[in-house]
Amino acid sequence: MSQLFLLSPKDPFHQPTPEERHKILSQIARNALSIRAIDDEIQKLMRQRRELENQTALCTSVLAPVRRLPFDVLASIFHQYVYSYEGDPWIVAHVARSWRISALALPTLWSGIHVQLDPAVLTAATATTAPTQTHRRVEGREYCSNDHRLDLALRRSSTAPIDVKIASPAILPHVVRAHITKMLHMVLQHMHRWRSLEVEGSISRLPGLNMDPLSKLESLTLHTRDTSLLSLVNQTAHRLTSFTNTKLGLENFESAVWWATLRSLDLTIPFDMSIPPQTATLLSLLARAESLEELSLDYHQMQPVPMSETVTLNKLKRLELYDIPHVLPFHCPNLVHFRVSVGKSRPVITTAPLRTPTTPIHLPHLTHLIFEHPNIAVLSSLVAPSLVELVISPQVRIIAPQYNDKAFGAIWNEEKKKKGEMMVPSVLRLEDIHVSANAIRDVLRDLEGLKVLEMKWLRTDHLDVLSTLSESTTAPGAATTGATKPSSSSSSSSSPPPPSSGRIPFVCPSLETLLLHDASTLRSGGDTKGMQMQMENVVRTRRGLGYPLKSARFGWPQGSEVEEIIL
Repeated sequence: MSQLFLLSPKDPFHQPTPEERHKILSQIARNALSIRAIDDEIQKLMRQRRELENQTALCTSVLAPVRRLPFDVLASIFHQYVYSYEGDPWIVAHVARSWRISALALPTLWSGIHVQLDPAVLTAATATTAPTQTHRRVEGREYCSNDHRLDLALRRSSTAPIDVKIASPAILPHVVRAHITKMLHMVLQHMHRWRSLEVEGSISRLPGLNMDPLSKLESLTLHTRDTSLLSLVNQTAHRLTSFTNTKLGLENFESAVWWATLRSLDLTIPFDMSIPPQTATLLSLLARAESLEELSLDYHQMQPVPMSETVTLNKLKRLELYDIPHVLPFHCPNLVHFRVSVGKSRPVITTAPLRTPTTPIHLPHLTHLIFEHPNIAVLSSLVAPSLVELVISPQVRIIAPQYNDKAFGAIWNEEKKKKGEMMVPSVLRLEDIHVSANAIRDVLRDLEGLKVLEMKWLRTDHLDVLSTLSESTTAPGAATTGATKPSSSSSSSSSPPPPSSGRIPFVCPSLETLLLHDASTLRSGGDTKGMQMQMENVVRTRRGLGYPLKSARFGWPQGSEVEEIIL
């Protein structure tokens, strides 16, 4: 190759001789062979590198902490993922071989089954054209839209109790496709394993009903007018503890044998002229529910119950009444959670009139009360000395604040305070109420032990309310007396007094959490800024007095969202 460099740069137009041309071509060929050999060596080294990287990754994965998890811990994680986070067991089974083995070894992971008896859904042979319906979970159950998927879910659940939901159209066509009948027949073969059953739509024209006794059924939910399974459920479901009904009359369940074991009951009695009056039947059935602990009732047409016919529910802990014209139509001496609402459906169109009782209703064990009705004055009839949380949200707006001011005055006043009948919760949540700032001020003055105050979408003078929260007064036993109300300008220019000054907050000295959401979308930026500054003044003043707030948040409408700041 050195001969190539003998070409003088002074002779750039030198023409190589045949001998030189032959040498140059030979050198080019040798260089190409050398380059190819080097490339082969590089490829060989790269393959060795990839093999070493794969071996390193495999060794690292072997040492991963997840591999050291015992089977029971892994099973608990899988159950948490599938049932608490609506996870898909198919995803778990496709992560790794060990995970797949573990997932397939857990029958309870596949025990939730959602059977969709829809004539429009494709069969297994054509299910590949609808991939969005495969490997899908609905409300914690495996979505089975074809017989192949259902068969696989039933086999993987082995002998474990299963939670079944059967959904179909309200009216089935006269000609039912073969795969629908097959799917219903398959799930009915495992009736002895049903732990819970939820039915939507009609199944009366499908074959195979009323077969095996429902000996393990614990929960039943009926969103249907179909009565095909009622005879079987009423006579064989001896272990039923939870029952939900939204469309059938109660006369269909008078012969049921499971009322004595029932612990949770959710009834929605529809407004239907074809359904006879249900009040007497309801009282009769509740009298048989000796173990009932939770009751949710939505019955707009409930008739007044005479005192002599009042049902006593001694074990009832949680009661939710929706659109019922009575505050408490039952005697519940051990009630802990109580909710009164205008109705389950939103928005609210009409509400049942709710009368204020003339005699006090004593609830000695009540700790949580949610009141969602425009007649706030009803709360004045409740005596709950153990109350911890009170939520007032009328749901129906009343323009005149005088009505709510009067109601607040009936709930919190000196007379009830002296008698020991005034509600003094440690958590107060007020939502969507038109009320004056003076009424709120009087309420806060009576709630000395209040720890959490939330005011959302109130139509009131927020600046006046916040000013009340920033007031201070002389602590009991201090040398001086009297109360002062510092203005926002003076409190911002001078530092707050130290705790040793002997002053305490004028209202709610135990307050730890304050949340304020403004309802108005018409306020100017200056108004919002002023409310924010007053909120900061509340935080600063209470911190200076030695009663700091652990959490203070202020929010206001910003378009369709709520912008919030944390102080």
